[in-house]
Amino acid sequence: MKYEDLSFTVKNSEGNDVICDIVSVVPNNNNPDEPYVVFTDYMLDENDEFVMQYGKVIEVDGDFVLKTVEDSNVIEMIKEALTDDIVSYVNEQVQENIHD
Repeated sequence: MKYEDLSFTVKNSEGNDVICDIVSVVPNNNNPDEPYVVFTDYMLDENDEFVMQYGKVIEVDGDFVLKTVEDSNVIEMIKEALTDDIVSYVNEQVQENIHD
């Protein structure tokens, strides 16, 4: 994965293109080839903080697809993994390079 692969565009419910950025990457202990990611479309919540979404990167026919995670147990596991020292370090590097 290259740093330029950290941004992607989706269509929202109104059919408009929305730019999203991956802000964190979390290893998937069950399948190292399908890491979890935390991403945002920069929408704000009621506290004026970016709404974070969770997904898993899956390779399909040589292309990468982001499958949104909705299982609250998996989301909690991802949030917990974000506190790991190595995961934190990698994600600091991601943040520094997100718009390079």
